[in-house]
Amino acid sequence: MGSRDQTPLWWDRDIDERTGRELRSDVRQAGHKVWQWVCAKAQELLGDPNDAAELLETSIKTVSRYLDTKKVALHSADPAGLVAMVSYRSVLRLAKKRRIKLVVPASSLTEVLRAPDWRDAADRRLLIEELARKLDPETRGLLRLRINGFDWREIGRMVGLSPEAVRRKFWRDVRKAHLKLMVAGKQSRFEGL
Repeated sequence: MGSRDQTPLWWDRDIDERTGRELRSDVRQAGHKVWQWVCAKAQELLGDPNDAAELLETSIKTVSRYLDTKKVALHSADPAGLVAMVSYRSVLRLAKKRRIKLVVPASSLTEVLRAPDWRDAADRRLLIEELARKLDPETRGLLRLRINGFDWREIGRMVGLSPEAVRRKFWRDVRKAHLKLMVAGKQSRFEGL
């Protein structure tokens, strides 16, 4: 039972303790199907699977309410995919909230911005943070995926483009953002004269 023993516990509730409503049994069963996967995604994106239980419970409540609102009959379809999607989005939102500082993996960007001492490292970090702020939201999302270890092939599948197209778009936008930073830097130097 190796990996199963390391999975955090999840308390399957049949009643939403906040509203007192009964949770759908088909959605709760779907929660059991995707539990290991949700734990793995929480470990991957948050670095710790311990938030997975709360995220899954919230997702089960959300999906139960949604299916009840749409008047979907109990057990008429398997809602496991819907539970997994809602849980994944919850993990992503929590990871985004927790991301306080930009962490750059060993990639092309870090190779270009190599720092021999701590002052250069601090300057490099500031530059990367400024660069990230200049990126459009879509490219910032691509940067987050790269930081989280996704390769271009995986990212391409997520956004529906070829890996080459995603990589070209990313680096084109990084170059544009870098140019904006350089132009802004020159303008601020002239403003002081």
